[in-house]
Amino acid sequence: TYNLVHDDSCHDADIAELREIHTVIDAATVRAYGWTDLLETGLGHGFHSTGRDTRYTISPPVRQEILDRLLELNHTRHAQEVSAGLTKPPRKPGRARPTPTDTQAGLF
Repeated sequence: TYNLVHDDSCHDADIAELREIHTVIDAATVRAYGWTDLLETGLGHGFHSTGRDTRYTISPPVRQEILDRLLELNHTRHAQEVSAGLTKPPRKPGRARPTPTDTQAGLF
């Protein structure tokens, strides 16, 4: 079924409806994150190259913007968890990794 969703030559009504459902889900997800500014310009749904193939998805610039925002959100939330003592801060580059104990050595 999803091969047909991503096939721009398929015009079957059920497949077109499934594409529309994905469009609605994407818009709802963007709203849930509070990124309504992306909806004002549109998500650019259509058939776009994703590197190795073509998919029915949001436009590449919108996809990159969403990924950038998710990365920023991830960093912000991690910093909040570190300051609340819920997780450890990231290791500094160049620090040696801990050596596995004898009981862990067989796992690796």
